[in-house]
Amino acid sequence: MDCGAAGSFLSTIAVVGDAPGDRDVRVNQPFIGNNGTVLFDALRRYKLTRNHIYMTTAVKRIVMSAAQAKLQPDKKAPISKQEFEHYRLVLLDELSLLPNCKYILALGPYALKALLGVDKINNWRGSVVPIIHSGKTFQVVVSYNPAEVANNPKLEIIFKMDLNKLSRVMDGSFKPDVIDAVINPSFSEALDYLRATENDTLPFAYDIETMGGETACFGLARSETSGMCINFRAQGANRYTTSEELTLRIAIQKLFDAENGTRSVAQNANFDNYWLWYKDRIHVKQTWFDTMLAHHVLYPSLPHSLGFLTSQYTDNPYYKDEGKVWKEDGDIDDFWRYNIKDCCYTLQAQRKMSNELKVEGMEHFFFNHVMKLQPHLVRMTVGGVLCDRELKSKFTSELNESLLTAKSLCQSAAQTATGSIDYTFNPRSPADLRTLFFKDLRLVGRGSSVDKENRDRMFAHSRTSENARTVITSVNDYLRDAKFLSVYVDSTIDADGRYRCEYKQTGVVNAPGRLSSAQVMWGSGGNLQNWPERAKPMIVCDEGYEMTYFDLAQVEARFVACLANIPTWLQQFEMARLNPGSYDAHRALASEMYNIPYAELSADDWELDPQTGLLVLSPRGKAKRCRHGLNYRMQPARLAATAKLPLEEATLTHGIYHRTTPEIKEWWARVIAEAKAKRKLVSPLGRRWLMLERWDEDALDSIIAFVPQSTAGDWVASVIYKCERDPRWPKDARMILNIHDALIAINRPEDGPLVRALMRSYAEEPLIINGHTMIVPADFGVSQPDEQGIHRWSTIKKLKERPELLTIPSSRWLVAP
Repeated sequence: MDCGAAGSFLSTIAVVGDAPGDRDVRVNQPFIGNNGTVLFDALRRYKLTRNHIYMTTAVKRIVMSAAQAKLQPDKKAPISKQEFEHYRLVLLDELSLLPNCKYILALGPYALKALLGVDKINNWRGSVVPIIHSGKTFQVVVSYNPAEVANNPKLEIIFKMDLNKLSRVMDGSFKPDVIDAVINPSFSEALDYLRATENDTLPFAYDIETMGGETACFGLARSETSGMCINFRAQGANRYTTSEELTLRIAIQKLFDAENGTRSVAQNANFDNYWLWYKDRIHVKQTWFDTMLAHHVLYPSLPHSLGFLTSQYTDNPYYKDEGKVWKEDGDIDDFWRYNIKDCCYTLQAQRKMSNELKVEGMEHFFFNHVMKLQPHLVRMTVGGVLCDRELKSKFTSELNESLLTAKSLCQSAAQTATGSIDYTFNPRSPADLRTLFFKDLRLVGRGSSVDKENRDRMFAHSRTSENARTVITSVNDYLRDAKFLSVYVDSTIDADGRYRCEYKQTGVVNAPGRLSSAQVMWGSGGNLQNWPERAKPMIVCDEGYEMTYFDLAQVEARFVACLANIPTWLQQFEMARLNPGSYDAHRALASEMYNIPYAELSADDWELDPQTGLLVLSPRGKAKRCRHGLNYRMQPARLAATAKLPLEEATLTHGIYHRTTPEIKEWWARVIAEAKAKRKLVSPLGRRWLMLERWDEDALDSIIAFVPQSTAGDWVASVIYKCERDPRWPKDARMILNIHDALIAINRPEDGPLVRALMRSYAEEPLIINGHTMIVPADFGVSQPDEQGIHRWSTIKKLKERPELLTIPSSRWLVAP
């Protein structure tokens, strides 16, 4: 059954949804139920109701997915191309009959496809595009299907931003830009533009495009609507002589060397800068304003792509596909124009975000921490870490052979457990594992996941037989080695023998402030922050160097002690700091939890069970895992999986922990109340979490963890630039790895004491959190030469004595904002 239209036939506004739902069809009008509530709640601020607009849908019948159609065979299956084309023509004719219609609100992918002929609603939402049909011009404003917004609260603020454009289109204040794009400049035109930009005092935006592993062009915009693309290549040829190109590259380097007030702006400058440095030897010493990072500071939960920023801060429609479609029609000039749009829209976004940062009081945090860190991360990427190629090759050979054996063991274990001598499965196939675990072995986990966490649950379940446990163990062993081979051993290193990663300042969604890492844009390297112990021997020092390592001891737990006002913890942590090696805060917590004298407790995490003779978690080990996991609302089942405890024991331990430290749950309540009331949280260092959408109970865990995790990430990262900017820092030393709460530097052995002294001095600056002065002690290690005289990541040994403390410049972060 089809659904009709509703509303005012004489309206200037038509709202086109995707397809009707069950209630829409029953009532015979669209936008009934939750989707209508979401839509008209957003339109109410513009005084628009059902009586003011015309409402219809792109497809007139209920459309179901293939999976839904199987469950409800009486309903129609997904729509065909032919049927959709029929409905598209019906819709266009329907709209052309509306005598006063000028504006169309297209809500959802079907509406987008029917009106604009394009896909990908996530890209096109927020765009305003004119169309002409039957001699009439309509302004089409694109956004999400309200039903999707109702199901995903995070889309609500974006939906409202998009609908604001409809209001601005109607009142005439919405004005897309016409970009004056200078492409294919002559050598003299390009050189003059670079020199003029160097001598200007206003901000300029820059952006590179790459092609075939090389820099194809360098774009510049000195105004929001005009710019130049210095394209080094044309189709099939170079545009400049070798001498001319060298002169232009020197001019680009001078542009970034300039100290005359010129300010550079870029979107995701980290990529442009490490690419230019590594590929072209052009060193951007410091980008003044990165729009992606500014947006992350202002709105950490929103997307930060330039496409999204363009929709938020400009009146221009989605254009990012222009960087690809030129390959279809063969006009490479479209690619150069696209490059200039990138620059102009970046500059437009920067000017608006600059004002937002000032209004929100976040300028200092952005410029004096976020932007100050970026060039040091670029240096870490370009410098990379040296890889032992011989050991890497040896690992490859050994693992390929051992994987064959491990796979055979998986098959044998499965045949024994199922009783079928012909049973075979692919241990890398989630579908095969689901069939094996849940259908053939009838194991009990949580849901149908076959990830490591659920495999551990199945293993620990009382109904799991020993044969089935053997299957799980063999699968775990196989997948561990397969991952080790594919992710670490088979990863690509660069021609100079170095392994590189790109550090991302926006990479950890639930803990902004923490860095993530991934492979570089030319396809080599990978994540260097989660390397297993047996991969670490592959990372070695350059000849004549050693590695210095430090990590902040129990940093998040120490911050929680301040935030939750836990006097016993504060005392324990301070005792541990003042008495390193002789007093253990985790042991002290275990003494509290289990009412056992401190002196009678083991200092180790594991101890022998006198009844079984097996290694089990000691009270100290349980207390440590509770302190690291239960502070952020972890439940017993999760504790059982991570600590490898039976569920009954995990439940008991969970209860003991919270009875011992009732301040934890009291802190949760305060944080949740503050987040609900203010819709934001601010860390002691000035980083902000902002809730723009409807309240979501599922987000509580990350809300609780925000301040301690983000503060730890920002604090550790700040040590990188504080050390490297200190004039005493040795010129041959550099930071090479960030591993969450830890850093690794490379230095000459004779410089080691100074490097470690500076790292400790900055890491152990006092920080005031919730009225408590907290100094987090740093534990240090130094790599030792192996039998071949090589310093490896794996040969780092902990230092018994701490480095000396040096006098350092006072930090504004000594006082909470």
